[in-house]
Amino acid sequence: MVVDSGLKEDLVLGDPNAPRFVLWDGKLRPVPGKPTDLPFFDLMSIGGKLRAGFGALGLRPPPPGHEESVEEFVRRNLGDEYTGVYAGDPSKLSMKAAFGKVWNLEQTGGSIFGGTFKTIQERSKNPKPPRDPRLPTPKGQTVGSFRKGLAMLPDAIATRLGSNVKLSWKLSSIIKLENGGYSLTYETPEGLVSLLSKSVVFTVPSHIASTLLHPLSPTAADALSKLYYPPVAAVSISYPKEAIRPERLIDGELKGFGQLHPRSQGVETLGTIYSSSLFPNRAPAGRILLLNYIGGATNPGVVSKTESELVEAVDRDLRKILINPNATDPLVLGVRVWPQAIPQFLIGHFDILDAARDVLKEKGLQGLFLGGNYVSGVALGRCVEGAYEVASEVTDFLSQYAYK
Repeated sequence: MVVDSGLKEDLVLGDPNAPRFVLWDGKLRPVPGKPTDLPFFDLMSIGGKLRAGFGALGLRPPPPGHEESVEEFVRRNLGDEYTGVYAGDPSKLSMKAAFGKVWNLEQTGGSIFGGTFKTIQERSKNPKPPRDPRLPTPKGQTVGSFRKGLAMLPDAIATRLGSNVKLSWKLSSIIKLENGGYSLTYETPEGLVSLLSKSVVFTVPSHIASTLLHPLSPTAADALSKLYYPPVAAVSISYPKEAIRPERLIDGELKGFGQLHPRSQGVETLGTIYSSSLFPNRAPAGRILLLNYIGGATNPGVVSKTESELVEAVDRDLRKILINPNATDPLVLGVRVWPQAIPQFLIGHFDILDAARDVLKEKGLQGLFLGGNYVSGVALGRCVEGAYEVASEVTDFLSQYAYK
């Protein structure tokens, strides 16, 4: 998608070797980046490491007869010491829905290690097609952005699509027509506009889709309304380089991807991304840019805080672990509160999604497709992949109307 959108030269990639840190017992500890790092991971005791190793090999209790939470899966496979190193609420998240790739390893190979080994074998037997020579070649598994930020991607796509993209159009109603199509009414800057379409793809949050679908199928709408989106605030602030604690510097620089703060560690901020360390030209010389997240399922009160209160909370946490306590006040670059931010893939998530889809089909509402991050997964990469998957479904659906 990046190459097809004309952004290959604007793509910036993070350092694959950039360390990631987790806060534990008042100290930022590097997370293992590869299996050989595990013996030196000081977040666990020797006994905990042995328990995790044996569990990964399959020496652990068998899977239960119900959908496991993340906490249950991790505790059963890796032991009790691993359960505290998670920033969300692992007792409610579905392992199958939230971490499907890891869950599948045990299903296909009998254990995490067995599934990994089997996956490697299958890849060797069925190699991927030759890599498109147009694509950039990262030096390792990493994250990416663009020279002027992620907004460059949708802007580039919109430019290529031209007048087909309509901005400030708000969908107010959908009516099913007798011929099988749909009439969509939009509120636009020019007034009400109605369009006819054979298919409609919903990539709005599930609670918005629920409202729009209610006149067509109250049952499907009720199912989608059950998905939970906790609030999260994104706080971007900058400090002078000398504000960083000396012990956090590597070769005189703040290096790394960022840091994760488990809820049990007594800080309110969920985590921090070292934006200016990860990507070039994110901050002027002599300054650092930090993107911080605060809120989540266990801290919904962020929606009632002012911007200054959110900045104060983040700054207070950073001074405990990353920033010198006597540093100057940070420069605030942006505060954005999302009252309903990231969909939580709780236990029963796929059941709810399947129920909504089944009802739409039973009601004869073919041509309505559900998409977005509550369907594909919350990571940007999965959203892109999910978009291509839905586009393929729409193509198959519309092919019945093509001239033969």
